[in-house]
Amino acid sequence: MGKFLDQFGNSLSNCTPTEKQVLYYIDQHLDTAKKLSLTEIAKVNNVSTTTIVRMSHKLGLEGFSELKYILKTIESQTLMNDNPVDRYKDEFNTAFETINLDELEALSEKIKHAKRVMVVGVGLSKMMAEYFSKLLMQTNKQTHYTYESHMIDLLPNMVEPNDLVFFISSSGETKTLIQSAEKLSYKIVDTAAITNSADSTLGKMVITNLSMTIDRVKFAGYDITARSTLMLLIDLLFERYLKKSVK
Repeated sequence: MGKFLDQFGNSLSNCTPTEKQVLYYIDQHLDTAKKLSLTEIAKVNNVSTTTIVRMSHKLGLEGFSELKYILKTIESQTLMNDNPVDRYKDEFNTAFETINLDELEALSEKIKHAKRVMVVGVGLSKMMAEYFSKLLMQTNKQTHYTYESHMIDLLPNMVEPNDLVFFISSSGETKTLIQSAEKLSYKIVDTAAITNSADSTLGKMVITNLSMTIDRVKFAGYDITARSTLMLLIDLLFERYLKKSVK
């Protein structure tokens, strides 16, 4: 998916085939779609204007005017430095400035006092969740990590009041994790997320979100956004926790 569809990936399943057709057109012809009116987009896709308005509502928007505003704020493609080393240097220098040190401090304290830490990650973030949990296990902190969808569904029934649940997600928009975090919000349990976006849905769903905000980067249809920032956050958090715990 392109930059436009990336923003609404969790809403695609709510759309009809005709509505998806319009979305795919916009995603593939972003520069053109920015300039078209509601009537013109409907004509190009051979659909009614009502279809597009209804589609906008299913994306969680007020209507076509809000959709048009979003289109104008999206660049058609992410400009990348030909030298990946220089690009990573620039991204990381900027990303480090976005770390909230108060959240880092608060989370390390919460880990110290939690009876059990539960770490959840799926997809590429599964490895990060396992890495984090094994770091904590080295200190004899009771830790459990899970990546299987059926176990994540059962998580709200497994947690106890003194548990601390971590969600690991690069985008912070993974539907499975968001649904689990929402269910846990009704429980007396502490929740946290480690993400690449301070404004993600998951980050807003948990009590504490530790993040290094970086731009999403795509090349030839592949998402090559750095995930190593998640590991950096985990390392920083673990070091701070370790210094609090080992006297």
